[in-house]
Amino acid sequence: MAMSLQISAEEQEHPLLPADISSPRATLSSFSESCEKAYDTLNRSGRKINDGNMRLKTRSNIRNIKSCLDLSQVAKFQLDNRAKESAVSLKEVLDRIELPAMRKIPDRQAMLKDDGSLLEQWTLPNTEITFTLVTEGDKKGGYQFSSDTIERAEEFYLQVKHLPYKKGSTENFAMTYLSSPGQEWLAKIVNRLPSKMRRRVNGQTVWQWIGLVLVLLGAFLIMAVTYNIGRRISRGGPEQGIFKYVLGLAFPVIAVFIPIRTIGIITNVLVISGITLHFMKFNLALIALFSSMVVVLGIGRRVGEVIVSSPRIKSQSIDAQLIRVMSRLMGVVFAIILFLQGGQHLGIPLSSLLAGAGVAGAALALSSQDVLKNIFGSIMLIFDKPFVIGERIKVKHYDGVVEEVGLRSTKLRLLNGHQAIIPNEDMAKSDIENIGRRPFIRRSSTIALALDVGSDKAKEAVAIVKEILKDHEGNKPEFPPRVWLNDFERDHLELKFLYWYHPPSYWEYTAHADKVNREILDEFKTAGIKMALPAFATYVDDDKLLHKT
Repeated sequence: MAMSLQISAEEQEHPLLPADISSPRATLSSFSESCEKAYDTLNRSGRKINDGNMRLKTRSNIRNIKSCLDLSQVAKFQLDNRAKESAVSLKEVLDRIELPAMRKIPDRQAMLKDDGSLLEQWTLPNTEITFTLVTEGDKKGGYQFSSDTIERAEEFYLQVKHLPYKKGSTENFAMTYLSSPGQEWLAKIVNRLPSKMRRRVNGQTVWQWIGLVLVLLGAFLIMAVTYNIGRRISRGGPEQGIFKYVLGLAFPVIAVFIPIRTIGIITNVLVISGITLHFMKFNLALIALFSSMVVVLGIGRRVGEVIVSSPRIKSQSIDAQLIRVMSRLMGVVFAIILFLQGGQHLGIPLSSLLAGAGVAGAALALSSQDVLKNIFGSIMLIFDKPFVIGERIKVKHYDGVVEEVGLRSTKLRLLNGHQAIIPNEDMAKSDIENIGRRPFIRRSSTIALALDVGSDKAKEAVAIVKEILKDHEGNKPEFPPRVWLNDFERDHLELKFLYWYHPPSYWEYTAHADKVNREILDEFKTAGIKMALPAFATYVDDDKLLHKT
């Protein structure tokens, strides 16, 4: 409500003097005087006030009007509009009904009880308009129109609307305030419309309903377009370039302000009022809240990717996954805080918000148990770090190189070239053999010597292998090779040898093993040491011969 007021001598002397609400009489007087000044300004200057000093005086007057009203039960986002709509409705009622003489309305002294305390409320005779004592806050001890009176102000107005105005009333105050456009250019257009377009239907004029529909359609269209542009820019993820990925968030950020701007248009330009305004403001604010939560979650993802894009961090490493997980969790935490704070601003009790969040969380947990298990499994892998990207591991029946550790699964490139995707829940529960972290490769092998090779030749065979492995490639002094005649088998003597190859380079190890094997063959052949041939057993079954090795 844009109001400019003529300033009395007392106000000029005390410009910061608040409204007197010390008694029902004082409150009624302050309220009526402030509304009359507002009415005068509205008729002379309209809603738009260009003079800066006048705007300051107008705001002071609006504060005085609000001081007379108990708005403690009104949601924060409704405060301003509810106060103004209730004020004009109450003034319309007071201008039509018979009021007691001012001297018969109780002053401060009349509200005192015998024990010195104050009466808690007083009601205008023959009405339900009640003044209640303020028991807490900065206005404690004053009297305001009760919260129930504020809630039912429009109802009271509709009940007395058919009654004639009293002399000196602010005639058509509510109609002028609730129906006149908030911009001069729009007022010129409305004045040229047919009279039926200015007729009120369900609390608004026809032109206001048409304007509301057009504004909402435009707002939702702009939101859809901006979200779509942002999604297209970000579609390729961080792989398309970190700058482009971050830039894609700018459009959802813009979209957050669209419902907020829409609220301003329907409130201050179209001047929608009553339950329609409260319904639209609540839902648009709710859309802005959820849009903000989406943006916060997007910021969480992008912060992680920006950090991971540092050349010091490998994008697919365990550390990178930890950064991504933590940044996303922080985004979720901030989104929840935003939801709770925004819900309270919309007038939803914190207990209801927490209960709703608890129910939603339980439902989500029940429907997404496997997903949550995998996420927790990935967190365990990230903190425990049993392997990193590029290491070869054995897990379950898989043997391969780790390619990627995601929130849901781990990807292995198997030795046969196939890719195995293992849920992180299974990875966290399984025994993992990390081959990539071995400090060496140990070779354990046996040579089958013929049974009739004799003790001397067997001893010579051990000496030959020892000589071949002495100070071999990849040897370290603390890991000397071991060679010995291990056991007597049924068809051969078993010579066993062990040695350790450093560093654990698999293909260099295989080349060395090939060299060792050929040297043993050559030396055994030169020394005349025979190796045992494979034994065969023959079985007869239904005149068919089966040969088994």
